[in-house]
Amino acid sequence: MASTSLDLKSFPTAVSDTITTSETTLSYGSTVDVAIKLAARTQADERVGEAQSRHLRAKLDRRLLPLLFCLYTVQFIDKTTLNSSAVLGLLKDANLTTDDFNTLGSAFYIGYLVFQYPQNLALQYFPVGKWITFNLFMWALLLGLHCVCHNFSGLFALRFLLGAAEGCTTAGLMLVTSMFYTRTEIGERIGWTQQCNGLGTIIGGFLAFGAAHVSPTSKPNQWQTLYLITCLMTILVCIAFALAMPDNPTTARFLSAEEKIVAVRRVQENQNGIETKKWKKDQFVECLTDYKTWMWFFWCVIANLQNGLGTEASRVIHLFGFTPVQTTLLNIPMGFSQIIGITLGCYMLRKFPNGRAWIHNLFWIPSIISAFFLIFLPYSNKIGHLCAIYVLNGIGGAPCFVMMLSWVTSATAGHTKKLATNGIFLIGYALGQALCTQFWKEKYEPEFVVPWSICLSTYAADIAIATTLWFLLRAENQRRDKLAKEEASGAADDFGFLDTVDECGRPVKQRIEKGFLDMTDRQNLAFRYVL
Repeated sequence: MASTSLDLKSFPTAVSDTITTSETTLSYGSTVDVAIKLAARTQADERVGEAQSRHLRAKLDRRLLPLLFCLYTVQFIDKTTLNSSAVLGLLKDANLTTDDFNTLGSAFYIGYLVFQYPQNLALQYFPVGKWITFNLFMWALLLGLHCVCHNFSGLFALRFLLGAAEGCTTAGLMLVTSMFYTRTEIGERIGWTQQCNGLGTIIGGFLAFGAAHVSPTSKPNQWQTLYLITCLMTILVCIAFALAMPDNPTTARFLSAEEKIVAVRRVQENQNGIETKKWKKDQFVECLTDYKTWMWFFWCVIANLQNGLGTEASRVIHLFGFTPVQTTLLNIPMGFSQIIGITLGCYMLRKFPNGRAWIHNLFWIPSIISAFFLIFLPYSNKIGHLCAIYVLNGIGGAPCFVMMLSWVTSATAGHTKKLATNGIFLIGYALGQALCTQFWKEKYEPEFVVPWSICLSTYAADIAIATTLWFLLRAENQRRDKLAKEEASGAADDFGFLDTVDECGRPVKQRIEKGFLDMTDRQNLAFRYVL
């Protein structure tokens, strides 16, 4: 089927109070969704049965989720290995000061920040599965090279490049889940995958505990042994991705021809298609002028100002007077708290599919309480401080990030716009993470009142941003519902037409859902924002 142009009705270029009723013709050519041929092979209004959808979802879960779980587990172990190395001899061997160590924590996220938008462009131009596989190989190589570095400059360069390579992980997760799952399913799948950060904390804690029993004078020594183990783990996951990760539903080898059609039809309610390989300037500009983009960006910057604890946890716990071996074990409960928090958040999202903002606000409450304990509880109460750290890091912050990540993934349409929005959101993530380690200065030891106070102030700001966004998007949905009832406006038309030719070479118009025409959420008035 050769496509030449798109013929759409009621195709406004942006949300406005009035909608043009004139017919608009756009020359998209090959820039329409990669799944449009599959979509065109069935009736435009054909829907997938519940049993059929459930069967395919289970098959997708069996094939995709184990790969995503392994990816997130090793990437979290990889980037937090520096945390454990701090008590395994790295500071002494590399002659690092406390400020040097903090800067190494920032170096990862500086690389992540600088390469975030290039990574998102690469995810549009290159096959998604293969690009993630390539980056897995690169960060396995970079992890191994840590073992031969014995100075600050070498470690800084490797941490910077490691951040650059791992910059595709979350962006890739957001893209893959939006290709294969419906908007009501995306939140849980992202949440389950993010739980692997907790699993990575647990596994990393036990690996560090084992490495702590290696002789400090052996070759490799304690921290080098830890890096070698994580390097080998990452190589194994890289091989699994190379063999089994599809690029999109149309190229998934584990799906039959009919299952591919069902996979495409199943996600049509998302109204954001599958994938388009053409970068579109108009969608990029729309992303930059959309208030949602910058509200998500500032939310992410502010939320990640709290996350210095991810790099500093071992140091904070060690200052309570625990030995290095005890410190490695005391990191482990933070992993369990993340798993508990995200599990509760995903369960609530299943019960309240449009409750992301309010679930987000609810889960900041444990973090607020924990921050007050860490500021005002006597420092001699080690057990109280430890419990507050576990709650603040896992039960509070982790599910809030999952809610926002699933919101960004589900509330943007247009492939270029989606990737640009994801990139800007994750640039905010990297900026917050790069800044947050600088608050944990030696002069604030051991109580760290200033960092805990900064954490406390960020919670209020994030709650305000999420609540405001909820009201704005709810008002926009109501506006679109009203327009949809006005038949003369054409806003209720969920379909466009693809100019093509039939088997005899005669020109025909193929009725296609607008979601497969790579329209943005502003252009497609059939799109409704999840809340």
